[in-house]
Amino acid sequence: MKRQEIQVSIISFTEAGSRLAKEIKGILEDCPQSGQWLAQGRREDRISVSVQESKKVSGSLKEWVGQAFVQSKVLIFVGAVGIAVRLTAGFIRDKYKDPAVLAIDEMGRFVIPVLSGHVGGANDCARYLARKLAAVPVITTATDLYGKFAVDVFAVKNGLILSDRRLAKEISAAALRGEQIGFFCEKEVFGSLPQELAETGERLEDRKKETERYKIHVGVHDDRQDGRTLFLHPRVLALGIGCRKGSSMEEIERFIREKFKEGRLAWDSICAVASVDLKKQEKGLLAFCEKWQFPFCTFSAGELAQLPGTFTESEFVAEITGVGNVCERAAMRCVMALAGERSQGQSEPEYGLILKKTAEHGITLAVAQVDWSVAFE
Repeated sequence: MKRQEIQVSIISFTEAGSRLAKEIKGILEDCPQSGQWLAQGRREDRISVSVQESKKVSGSLKEWVGQAFVQSKVLIFVGAVGIAVRLTAGFIRDKYKDPAVLAIDEMGRFVIPVLSGHVGGANDCARYLARKLAAVPVITTATDLYGKFAVDVFAVKNGLILSDRRLAKEISAAALRGEQIGFFCEKEVFGSLPQELAETGERLEDRKKETERYKIHVGVHDDRQDGRTLFLHPRVLALGIGCRKGSSMEEIERFIREKFKEGRLAWDSICAVASVDLKKQEKGLLAFCEKWQFPFCTFSAGELAQLPGTFTESEFVAEITGVGNVCERAAMRCVMALAGERSQGQSEPEYGLILKKTAEHGITLAVAQVDWSVAFE
């Protein structure tokens, strides 16, 4: 997993505010793990904190804020909440894209999340800074006030993709009403389930037995039928693809979508595409990866041939590429690399094929999965 840079931008408006801004910069830079103060932070992240005084901004203040709003994970105003509101108003998109925006008074008494309290991590950041500054975090989101489970926070902290934002909102509202939410996870769950959740143990094919209450299904499968099940998807699937020369992007995508639909696999769980290095300039594959922003990994025939295990071999493919199977071996080689990055040497990584070679119209596909888990704090 590649390291991400956590860019924090801090702006102050007075001398007292400038001193506090520098103190905040030191607090965040001294924290070894961004995950301690940002929901989506990871231990391997790089933290970059910039401090700016309003009187030294070149150009208009609004332009500076607009640029910081787009480039930063966290934007902190050391000053009145009203200033933060007025300066960011024109740049707000939605809570799944906006940075965490906070306001802190220049005396450092109150730390106030203004935008993206849950998904952006403003609430966590506010709590952390408040502890370090001996200040009061002013948290106003309902699930936090009542100590209830918030599915969007759970998703962000576990790196999961929400299948339906509207349904996520309904589930949080149901939790606030005291309703119990069904919960099923395809892999291991660490920690205790919040009291708002009840483990159902249901498989996709059995879910119709219980249609009244809301449910959460965590995994790489997706079967949206009842309208009350929210799917949360980890990005853990690598596609191994082989194709005849000249296969178009449309042909490749159509084939993959057909097979994903048949296997009830979630498109949101795709994390990478892999093939043999003979295909590294294949226009259709490159266009497909560019369209969906999937990393494209290629491996030599020698690398693929060295993989241990049993694969669906073809003499014809071996004559063309130098290895008897491209899609299965490429998918497995890709997840091996991903598993090693994600484990960071902590334990022996696990991975495996969940869809063996399938072929049609000169295109072959296999899907491998990196092992994963989720955790409740």
